[in-house]
Amino acid sequence: MLAEITLLLDLQATDVQLHELSVRIERLRAQRKQAEERIVDEESTVDRLRERLSELEHESRMKNLEVDELDTNIRRYQERLDKGIISFKEMEDLRAKIASERGRISAMEDDALVLMDTIEESERSLERAVADCAAKVERLRSQIEDISSRIAETQAQADGLAEERAALCERVPAYLIKQYETLHQRSSEPIVPIKNGTCSGCKLKLSGSTIERVRGGMGIVTCEHCSRILYVDEFEPGA
Repeated sequence: MLAEITLLLDLQATDVQLHELSVRIERLRAQRKQAEERIVDEESTVDRLRERLSELEHESRMKNLEVDELDTNIRRYQERLDKGIISFKEMEDLRAKIASERGRISAMEDDALVLMDTIEESERSLERAVADCAAKVERLRSQIEDISSRIAETQAQADGLAEERAALCERVPAYLIKQYETLHQRSSEPIVPIKNGTCSGCKLKLSGSTIERVRGGMGIVTCEHCSRILYVDEFEPGA
């Protein structure tokens, strides 16, 4: 086998490994991103519960203020009844207002009790969610740290292979590197063996002269159909 073919096969094998490492890195980055998004989702769930509790507490304060306002109105109406000199009609109107305000207070106090129960349940839900979120986030951050470590290790392997590739390219004539790179843009295997008289890349029958030129080591020979660089596997019958 020609020395150039051997070098190009080594280059091709290196490119296959680099591609596999690149795919692995992308997969790991996707896993890390997924874990990061899960952290955001977990924390968002807690934030929504916290926001809901804040809304309920605000509603409770507003109801208490309204009850205080109604109570103030009742005392003012009662004071006018007790101390003022008023007509019978105005007296009846004040008594009706007092009864109405007391009815509203009673209804609001019932609502307030229900609201307090809701607030207490929301507080418990938030407490559980915070604890659950903390545990999940801790696990996810541990996963992210592990994934980041694996990415760094894989990237280091890729960087090492890239250096080896550069060294290989320096040993191959520039015109062959250009030919190889052009073919590599179309196929992951620019260099393929002859199998049973066919190009193992495109699976088409090769001419006898092409096969003989490859077997005779007559320079770089390409497939007349797909332009891949051909070689004869030493284990192929008739090689």
